[in-house]
Amino acid sequence: MKPVWTIVLGLGLVSCGDDETAACTEGFEKKNGRWCVYTEAPLVVTDNAGESPGETSDTPSEDTPTEPAQPDPPTDPPTEDPVDDPTDYVHDSETVEPALSLTEIEAGIAEAIRTVQSIDPAPLHAVYLGAQTNGAATPTDLSSLEDTGEIYAARGCPNYDWDYYWENKRDYWRDACTVSEGGSFSGYAYSYDQGSYTDWSDTYNYAGSAYYSGSAKVVDGFGHTFIGAGSSSYYERERTSTLDWTYSHSVNGNFRTDNPLYADTWLAKDLNISLYLYATKAAETGAVYVALSASLSGLEGAVNAVRFEDTLLYSESLGSMCELEPSGKISLRGPEGNWYEAEFHGPKYSGAGSFPPDCDSCGPVYFRGQLLGEVCPDFSGLREWDRPWR
Repeated sequence: MKPVWTIVLGLGLVSCGDDETAACTEGFEKKNGRWCVYTEAPLVVTDNAGESPGETSDTPSEDTPTEPAQPDPPTDPPTEDPVDDPTDYVHDSETVEPALSLTEIEAGIAEAIRTVQSIDPAPLHAVYLGAQTNGAATPTDLSSLEDTGEIYAARGCPNYDWDYYWENKRDYWRDACTVSEGGSFSGYAYSYDQGSYTDWSDTYNYAGSAYYSGSAKVVDGFGHTFIGAGSSSYYERERTSTLDWTYSHSVNGNFRTDNPLYADTWLAKDLNISLYLYATKAAETGAVYVALSASLSGLEGAVNAVRFEDTLLYSESLGSMCELEPSGKISLRGPEGNWYEAEFHGPKYSGAGSFPPDCDSCGPVYFRGQLLGEVCPDFSGLREWDRPWR
């Protein structure tokens, strides 16, 4: 016998009337009169008792002042790589007018030649030799000593390096000391002074030959000071067979003394010097050859510095196509600090050509790159030196 299943349906589930279903609990609402579903209003949970839904302790009351809403910060536009504006690097300076006229520049070149001629290295070496030997010790005490090294050894100041002397035939000292006669030495120096002599082959008679290199201050026994910071070397000689004369010197640095014997020389001035000169003169014809490069600053007057760049002048009898005018550039620095540059068109080296119309002893002058005009200085001074021609 098959079992019989009986299904009993609750009346509350099938009733169509609202009054036939139970009321919905909090948080639910009745839909279609039959179903309890979540209400659409948000359920607010608070920790504070007595606050109504939707209110929190942060909700301002009528008695609490409220701050105005702050606007959102502006959004920066997207950054791009900056593009340099060329005008940011353009400096519009005031127009500088030349302070020297062409006449003053022409006269300044002649004075520059005389200034360079005045840089005679022979007094430099003479004052140094006197300061380190006779001046810094009593001459009678050292009368039997001829060599500078022997003088140093006799008084023990400055510290003389004998090993260097025997290896190089030059005096060398480095010290800071005072001798009993009152003189003093500080710094260091390498030097020799050969004076007048004839070379071993009897080819040349030397009127002078000397060398100095160092940074030294020497005070002699009379209180006269020599300061030498740099280098200097020179020789002047006569060829015994022809009597032709050769002179060469190189001076670089700052040299000065307050010894009154040299008050009328360039050593009484505070000059910064870079100078090279090589010159010859033929005894029979008088033909000359002069090669000069120089830079001098510390001059007094409107022109405070001069510069000779690759200046060369030599006689027609030696092959020059233009003995009236040198080659190279001669520049003057004026009071406003700008340079005036004069260019000349003589042969640039021995045997070089020269365009005939340019051989007129004249050259253009430039100021800050602008042509000012032309000057025609007298270059006879380069051919007729008191020194090196004796």
